[in-house]
Amino acid sequence: MSAASSGRVKIGDLPEDLLRRVVSLLSARQAVQTSALSRRWRHLWRSAPLLRIVPDEGFQTVRGLNEFVKHLLLLRDGAAPLDACVINFYCCEFDSYRYPSSDEPDVGLWLRHAVSRGAQLIRVEVYVEDEPVCLPDLPLVSNHLRVLDLRLVEIKDSLVDFSGCPLLEHLKFQGGFINARRISSPSVKHLIIDGSGFNRKFRTRISTPGLISLELEFWGSTPLLEGMPLLVTASVNLDHECRDRCANTEFWDCGDPECDDCDVMVSDGDGCVLLQGLSGATTLELTTESRVFMFRRDLMWCPIFSKLKTLLVNEWFMTSNMSGLACLLEHSPIVEKLTLQLSKEPRNFVEIEDSDKPCKQAFLFKNLNIVEIKCQEGDERVKKILKILSQNGIPLAKINVLQTKRRPRRKLSTVSKSEKHPNVN
Repeated sequence: MSAASSGRVKIGDLPEDLLRRVVSLLSARQAVQTSALSRRWRHLWRSAPLLRIVPDEGFQTVRGLNEFVKHLLLLRDGAAPLDACVINFYCCEFDSYRYPSSDEPDVGLWLRHAVSRGAQLIRVEVYVEDEPVCLPDLPLVSNHLRVLDLRLVEIKDSLVDFSGCPLLEHLKFQGGFINARRISSPSVKHLIIDGSGFNRKFRTRISTPGLISLELEFWGSTPLLEGMPLLVTASVNLDHECRDRCANTEFWDCGDPECDDCDVMVSDGDGCVLLQGLSGATTLELTTESRVFMFRRDLMWCPIFSKLKTLLVNEWFMTSNMSGLACLLEHSPIVEKLTLQLSKEPRNFVEIEDSDKPCKQAFLFKNLNIVEIKCQEGDERVKKILKILSQNGIPLAKINVLQTKRRPRRKLSTVSKSEKHPNVN
């Protein structure tokens, strides 16, 4: 019985466009190896729409990987469109964790090739020991690039000038170090900065006037956000790795000449660093560690959030009789939903003062349709918050308390050695 009559189709019977996509699911080395299957497969890898450069078991050294990719790029069909390029490099994939600096992966060359071939999506993730690999300080120019995802690499000024990429809409930085004075793009709509570092000696300016959504979590100096009139949703988390903090005071510049924090503090003039750029959002999440003073500083020049309808803040905004939260609400005339998120992490725990005095801006809370309190089960601070909200005119019917159960602690005697040390056989 033939394959056709039995309803089964052999992979070799598929059209070449589908076979190219099958080849794209493989690593670059595996894709090249398919050329040995048959005459029909011999050149399919040269025009595969997705290029995946990853070190696998076929490479013993970084130099060997570099040589392979160099020849691969030379032999690819220059006329074939390249939809996407994914570069994943981990030094631990090789026999030795250490190798000469001259044998670093040629990531810059691979990135330039992907751009020159008109890739619409490029993702680069490079992990090496010690310092991250620094990408070439040259601007990207592409009329095709729409998605750029850079992870665990160092980036300098020219590379983050995206004026030469008019179709770029999705931009993500994860980990690594952004050592640039300015990130600019007139076209980017969605920006994620997740755990990346910024230079501590100056503020990086972010100029993305077409931005619709923003997620920002970083270490180092807080970047300055320029105007984003089209912004819809934004989430900003300032944790303990934010450099705009002082261990001695909740305010900036404690006056102690020996304070390590204030010694390298960036000098600012008047005006907001973050809030002005976020003022066009309709949904906003703001969380901060207790000793980071950036929001306290920005609230001195708090802008009007004329479109804001949904606001989430953490417990820092509820201290000092909710003065920070009251300031935000005072400048948010149409906000409808407020979420108060209490941290589960002990290092982020902030005590909330009990008070019998209502806020000076008590009338501001009456505009809210719903208030949510997110906390861990048994958090005693909820009682104080409910009391303060009630004193400020919010009926309990408008308040929802969403509790998560505490995870039970395991006794040390029941924890095996392998559980304590996963690497021990």
